Amino acid sequence: MRPVVLFGNGRVASLAHFYLTHDSEREVAAFTVDRDHVTDGTLFGLPVVPADEVLVRFPPDRFDMFVAVGYGRINKFREGKYLQVKEMGYELISYVSSKATVWPGTEIGDNCFIMENNVIQPFATIGNDVIMWGGSFVGHESVIKDHCFVASHVVISGAVTIEPNCFIGVNATIRDEITIARECVIGAGAVIMKSTKEREVLIGPPARLLAFSSDRLPRI
Repeated sequence: MRPVVLFGNGRVASLAHFYLTHDSEREVAAFTVDRDHVTDGTLFGLPVVPADEVLVRFPPDRFDMFVAVGYGRINKFREGKYLQVKEMGYELISYVSSKATVWPGTEIGDNCFIMENNVIQPFATIGNDVIMWGGSFVGHESVIKDHCFVASHVVISGAVTIEPNCFIGVNATIRDEITIARECVIGAGAVIMKSTKEREVLIGPPARLLAFSSDRLPRI
């Protein structure tokens, strides 16, 4: 397996370096970012290379790449870098935690980052450039399409379709056999019971502040 260059130098890139180092056969060789985002010449003892130099210093015939950036602009920032790296000729790897439950034959695209304790049931499909934080559930025959972000402890029931460029927040629940349209944002704790329309933003019920203090609760 060829060594990997990580595109990014923020939190997602730091986590990608940790997971690849401790839970994969891949070796991280360097980081790369746009020149105006180079804040330090090294990260974890590895070089941080301006993107306009990476082809020369870490060419695609010898190195693979992983785009390790977050969900900015409903994942469109990461999508743009993903397409840029593909045009440069790099193969994009995916990481699936050894502590995730993924059944044989599951289709997972490139540049995916699937952390520990995720459960992906049989016949589900994960597209390209999908990030799944720890502890989520994807039901049988569900499809998560390209450039999505699924936060921790999300429940996606069976036969759900999530269209591209969606953000699903922590603890959201999506009922079976519905479609989340492209570029939707599902807030933390939201319970989605019917299909959505493009670019909708849906939030869950917020916590309510009661009119008395905690020392008046007799059983806590």
